[in-house]
Amino acid sequence: MISRAARLSPRLIIAGVAAVGLLAVLALLLVRGMTYRGTVAWSNQLPGPVQSFFSSVSEYGILGLITLFAVAALSARKRGMTHLARGVAAGFGVIAAYVSSEVIKVLFSELRPCYNFTVTTIAACPEATDWSWPSNHATISVAIALAVLAMNPRLGILALPLAGLIGFSRVAVGVHYFHDVLAGALLATIAVIVITKVGTPPIARLLKWCRRFPLLDCLIAASPDQYRPRPPRHIRLDSARTA
Repeated sequence: MISRAARLSPRLIIAGVAAVGLLAVLALLLVRGMTYRGTVAWSNQLPGPVQSFFSSVSEYGILGLITLFAVAALSARKRGMTHLARGVAAGFGVIAAYVSSEVIKVLFSELRPCYNFTVTTIAACPEATDWSWPSNHATISVAIALAVLAMNPRLGILALPLAGLIGFSRVAVGVHYFHDVLAGALLATIAVIVITKVGTPPIARLLKWCRRFPLLDCLIAASPDQYRPRPPRHIRLDSARTA
């Protein structure tokens, strides 16, 4: 009988997410032409302002996520070393996800759908050597959104839907398949979760060591003395009585 601790093991959760995600990617791969053409045909019938909205979100939505990341990082800095360390580790996860996405793109070299199908798209088709699978925009968007969630759950609630909208818009404007977007989201999820879990403890120790230096202490902590350990209660009471 599998123990409850084993069932809730982070490794099993990550493996489960990866397995379900891969199956979904394969399922979308089988119907990629049908889903792509249907989505592009639908988006071409949308009013001009709505098409412009999807085009803007597709290209510039990541800037909104970067803004949320910056705000979340500032809030993590105020909440203490553990939160800040988690944010730094998640940031490394974002970088790892992007680099992995670029490597996979080159290895598989899949053409964009706008080259494989004769369709009218909202966005201009990228260069032929700007490969399709996985979607860099989806990878970076989901990775940043998860990093925001790791630092500030409230902001993460805003970041995750925005990342999803960016991913959908990449298909709506005609530059990606759905399996491109889902593969990028899956890659980002695995990279950020793994690196955040593994990297947070050593980064927290490093930040604690850096606080020995006054200049670094001011940069790391919102208030240099705010997060240092407080003396025991009886010592504080004695000090108050003496004063």
